[in-house]
Amino acid sequence: MGRLVDIKWPELGMAVVAELADELNPELCEEFWQDLPFKVMQAHPVVSGESLYAWAPTISTAPVRQTIRLSDCRPGDLRYSQKTGNKFSINYGRSTETLAQPVLGKVLPDYLHLLPVVGKAIWNNLFFAKEHIFVEVSPHDPAQAFTGKSRFAGLEGVAAEFYAEAKRIQTVEPEDLRRIRLGEIGETGNYGQYFTAWDFANGMLRDHIMYTAFNWVKYVDMLSHKDLIAVVDTEDEPYSEYLGFSGLTTLRDFSLKLRAAIRDTEDKEELRALLRTFVMYGNRLCAWSYHYFPWHIGVFFGRSVRGQELPGRFNLTNPA
Repeated sequence: MGRLVDIKWPELGMAVVAELADELNPELCEEFWQDLPFKVMQAHPVVSGESLYAWAPTISTAPVRQTIRLSDCRPGDLRYSQKTGNKFSINYGRSTETLAQPVLGKVLPDYLHLLPVVGKAIWNNLFFAKEHIFVEVSPHDPAQAFTGKSRFAGLEGVAAEFYAEAKRIQTVEPEDLRRIRLGEIGETGNYGQYFTAWDFANGMLRDHIMYTAFNWVKYVDMLSHKDLIAVVDTEDEPYSEYLGFSGLTTLRDFSLKLRAAIRDTEDKEELRALLRTFVMYGNRLCAWSYHYFPWHIGVFFGRSVRGQELPGRFNLTNPA
């Protein structure tokens, strides 16, 4: 039997117990376990069906032995996606994507009936209400909690700065993102509107951190120091410069510090620490940007799928 974790949504007054897949993905589950407890914003996917996910406040590069396609998941299945933001997911119904993700565990049968209630509440919150609803994950038996040295202990210099900011904004919206969503960033967005600037920033932040920067952590063991510098320089600058212009000035400053710090050391442990903490900070930005993005605009582009339909007032017609 795998180790048990409590998953709670205090704002909803709901909690479930889940069993980790220790036998299927022992290294992944161990990394997850070592970073408990944590508290982060609960999110919901907007394209892939009935599940919950949250950006975990850690960076896992553990080997993965067992994956499952999202479309094959059943209610209660837990997943942990390293490659798409280090997100911790729980199915409460049907998922539609065919992407495969690492297996993390399963909610115990006695609690499955609660998941659709939580799922619909989080969907409504993400799409419309925008309240702060957090998920808390902790060992079910406190006596079994990890008491060893944290993987992020002993950080110094720039890595410590990245980590401190990542932890600070774990439950507090970053000021840079608040100003972007309120249209307070100079002249970004043509002709007085700022939705386009907000949209670009949200999308580019996701691509920069979740699908580009995360790979740099793995490149430490795959590339020479010279090639690592070249890759980070080449891939980071277009993103960080634009995102800085869009209002994410702290991210741009951190990107410059990261690129300079990478040049100053060839020690692989130091390089891993720099890149892990930078991505950890970026993931926290992604979580907040995703939460506040105006997904409710989708009501104007509705269609009926399996009897599901959002109310809306706009119908796109095809003149042909």
